[in-house]
This record gives sequence, structure tokens and C-alpha cells, in this order.
Amino acid sequence: MPLQITNKTADAKKAFNAVSNQEGATPEQINAALEEYVTAIAEDAGKQVRAEYEELKNVTDNRVLEARGIPTLTAEETKFYNEAVKTGGFDSDVVWPETILERVFENLQNDHPILNLINFTPSVGRVKVIRARRKGVAVFGPLHKDLEGQLDAEFGATEFVQLALTAFFLISNDTLDLGPRWIDRFINLSLSEAVRDVWAKKVITGTGKDEPIGLLKDLDGAVTAGVYPDKASAGTLTFTKEKIVLELAGVMKKLSKYTYKVDGDDTGEVKYRSVAGQVYLIVNPVDYWDIVARVTFANLNNVYGTTMPFIAVDHIIESVDVPESKCIAYVDKEYEATQSRAEKVYVYKETFAMKRATLYAVDMLGNGYPTNNDAAQIYDLDFSEAPTDDSGSGE
Repeated sequence: MPLQITNKTADAKKAFNAVSNQEGATPEQINAALEEYVTAIAEDAGKQVRAEYEELKNVTDNRVLEARGIPTLTAEETKFYNEAVKTGGFDSDVVWPETILERVFENLQNDHPILNLINFTPSVGRVKVIRARRKGVAVFGPLHKDLEGQLDAEFGATEFVQLALTAFFLISNDTLDLGPRWIDRFINLSLSEAVRDVWAKKVITGTGKDEPIGLLKDLDGAVTAGVYPDKASAGTLTFTKEKIVLELAGVMKKLSKYTYKVDGDDTGEVKYRSVAGQVYLIVNPVDYWDIVARVTFANLNNVYGTTMPFIAVDHIIESVDVPESKCIAYVDKEYEATQSRAEKVYVYKETFAMKRATLYAVDMLGNGYPTNNDAAQIYDLDFSEAPTDDSGSGE
């Protein structure tokens, strides 16, 4: 179960994002907003963990606990948390077990519709991706023909530098008293909430400059000061009854063809793929309802249902980071994200003067990029044409 955030956390998040994006904001203003946001997360996570603890503290069946999101810890994790209990906190010189952060990102994918569509891979500081384009696998020809050159491959390597991702969590002495399994639950909830939105945002909008490359960006475009340009529109979608079949067929057809490159210097090879059942439409929440209205129909018994050709309605995903009147058509799992374990965990002393709680900063490394420039296409949305009377629009 993900963190059940209150209005206090939601409001603190909005305030922190607003200050962080404000030109001329002072470090003091940012730290104050950070304090409010992290404190709110800690309060929500603490209340949820303590409630779960009171309900489940006498449960010994690991299957029941795991079903409620309380995993069985490894021996290394248990030892790590026991040391934190003994010392009253986390030692910056002690390396965190890699499995703790792996579990955070597993939960991120399970809990967030955007992050569920990408591949998260554990990594180290610098990642080299080796790609190959085979010239042949099986070759017809005369019996005993020399096979030299028939099964060779062209290789390319692209090196991705990992970028710093710093997350914060505030943990109280009361939480440490609950023991290893519940400390882990608290940290998982807190870090998931801290990094979920930034990853979901950058998968969509990342410029490539000191951050991941988003689906809105053109990998083949001219990069200016490290920033990738936006993709040009591939067309317009109206979702009207008269046009929807050809429109969505065009989306499926365009995504069925892509250019495979072994590295940045490769001109690429055109390839084809089956995308049936693999295409998702990612849209702004206000556009989501325009689309749903146009694909909702009533049967003879006046029972409403939603259906679209070629793409399931539950493959329409809402994202506040997609611009209004734009739609990202995306092939599932065609975005690679790398994430390291906690490289460094330390007490953050720039703010907070609290006696019974400690703010920690967690430095991780990560990056992300579409697997190819045709992993996603951008479409304009045009809802100016009114739907017909039987489209469920209420007209």
C-alpha cells in the first residue's frame, strides 16, 4: 500500500515546487519550504506505519505481512537496521544494502502508472550500453559454404553518465523504536513519496541537461547547451466517431516502425515491431476527460461503457506533466531508467533544529532515456469538433 498522504502533504508539496521553480528564490526560502514538505511526509508516513504496527505487531505469518507491504528483510538489512537502532540513527560511513533502494523503486513502479511503463535497472556510477546489429543469424546457401562474415555483427557503445538524485527523509526516535521491519516500511514510504514525482516528471519532460531525457524530446534533434529539443507533432487526433478508427490505426502504424541505432554515430537501421496491446496514450488530466467522453457509449439498456479501437481505454494514462492539447503515444517498456543504491546517506544540517527527529539526505545516482527516438510520438489533440449525439457526451 502506498503512502496515504493528507492535504497537508499535498499542499506542502505544491508550495515547495512553487518555491523551487521561482527565479530568485533564496536558499532560506527553499529550505523553509523543504522543511514543511519533508515534515509533512514524515508525519503521514509515521501515522501510517504506527497504525500498521498496532494492527499487525502480533502477526507472525510473513505471507500476511508481505501482502500488506511489510516485506521480510534479508539478514544484511536486519543487521543494518539494528545498528541504526543501537546508534540512534544512520551512520554516513555505512553502506546501505542495495536491496533497500531496489524495493523502493519496485514499489514506485507498482504505485505509479507512468513509472510502471518504464524499465528501472540497478546501476553503478557510469553505465556503458552495448548494442549490436546482426547481419545474419541463419543463412541459406550452398552446402558447407564458408560462413565467415555471415554471422558477424556491428557493435556500438553508448556511455551514460549517472546523475545525482538527492532525496530527503525525516525520521523520529519513536519510529526507530519500532524495530527493523517497521523502520524499513517507514523509509520505503518516505523515499517513495520523495522521488516518485520527480521521476514521473522527468520521464515526460526531462531536457537531458543534468537530468533524464523525456518522452517529449527529440533524440535526433539539435542539442543546445545540453538541452534536447521538443519533438515535432506527428499529426492530430480528434477521437470523433467518424475519424477514430483511422486516427488510432495511424498511431499504431507509425509506432510499428522504428530506427535502431547501435550508438550516436550510427545512421541506423529501419526495423519493425508488433505493438498490439503495447501502446499507451499519455495525456494531461483535462484532455483525458475529453477523450473518455468521446469513447463512452450507451447500449440499448442505457448502460454506459467505454471502448476504443486498437488501444484499450485503461491504456490512457493521466499526467500533469504533459502539456494541454498534447498526447504522447508510447510503446510500453521503451524507456530505460537506471538507479543506483544510496551512494551516501548523511545528516542534512542546513535546516531543522529538532530534538526528537533527524533529517537525512540520500544521494543516489540515476538517469533515463527512451530506447529509440520512435519509442514515443507526439500528437496534437483537437476537440473543437463536437461529438455526435450517441457518443456519450450528453448532447
